[in-house]
Amino acid sequence: MWNLKGGRGRSVDLVAEARADAERRHGRPQAHAAPQAERGATPAAARSARSGALIGVLLVLGLVAFPIASVVIGPATRERIEGYACAVTGCTGPGMATAGWLLITVPFLYVVTAVALWSRLPARARLAVVVVAVPLVLGAYLFIPGRRRDLDDLLDGPARYATATGITWAWAGLALALLALLVVAVLADSRKAALPPVWASLVAAGACLAMLGVALGRADPVPVTAELALPERTFTAAGDTLTRTSTEDRRGCAGVLAGDARLHGCVRTVRGSWTTDDSDAVVRLAAVLFPTEAVARERRGPLRSGTAQAGLDGETVDVVSTSGSWVLFVSVGHADGRAVGRDDRGYLMWAASQVVYRFIGHQVGLLVAPTPKDGIGPRTP
Repeated sequence: MWNLKGGRGRSVDLVAEARADAERRHGRPQAHAAPQAERGATPAAARSARSGALIGVLLVLGLVAFPIASVVIGPATRERIEGYACAVTGCTGPGMATAGWLLITVPFLYVVTAVALWSRLPARARLAVVVVAVPLVLGAYLFIPGRRRDLDDLLDGPARYATATGITWAWAGLALALLALLVVAVLADSRKAALPPVWASLVAAGACLAMLGVALGRADPVPVTAELALPERTFTAAGDTLTRTSTEDRRGCAGVLAGDARLHGCVRTVRGSWTTDDSDAVVRLAAVLFPTEAVARERRGPLRSGTAQAGLDGETVDVVSTSGSWVLFVSVGHADGRAVGRDDRGYLMWAASQVVYRFIGHQVGLLVAPTPKDGIGPRTP
């Protein structure tokens, strides 16, 4: 192994070379480990970036599309939403106040929950969350008043004031919820406390529910029940006293006409009967409520003015009319059911007019008595 020409030095060189070769063999994989990891993470990062970019584009499009949509489809969409809420709740004050509250609160709570859980959602779920949020937020946006329109201008139907109350207090609930979220976040940060992922949703829901209670307490009653639409046992108009002999209200309109299909889509029916001290007239009113005024006019269109209510005995004079979202059927005849003579028609219709005026007066909050005209007047002037 040793020679006179520097064999030891050569062996030392071989050992050094062996060590260098070993370091190259074991060091190269370590040196390239990070780049390989980066190359493996590149597709996931790219997908996340594409998802974020797509969501950003959708948000920008939404900001541009919402004002346009409110002008193009706003009136028709608002009418559909109000009509559906009226049909579901029966157009009662508490029901429509709750519907107005839900219009604003549900999109808000949905967005709060989505933001709270956003980092835990996969890319596809994020896209689905955004797609679902669009109609919810658009529905709420349609009921936001602007500089040239008040909230009352956006609403229609017999329960519009109750709906406006629900919407107004829903906005108050949103403000309270944002304040509560800020306070809880600051306190948690100061105490170094870890909050669960759903804390934001729970805090926001609690604040909004508190405002729902206020809205229900302040909602105006809607005269769509017999108790509210026909509150008087007796009333006097133009010198005649009318006495209510029966009253009822029910969901739907079964039994009002011989063919119920002609009143398809009705919400509620209020019925009552009256007698008058001016004559032997008996007045029977059936008021049928529809979700919107447009539907009421559509159902009234093919009905002749002489369309009689189902189940009445004797000869009657029958009139069909509309008032807002109501289709009114009024039938009047003699108490004994005898035939209506030509001279009887004027004072019979006089009693019927007083009942109709009274019903409409309670709907609009202005009680006005009819005036004799066109041969229609009291029997005893």
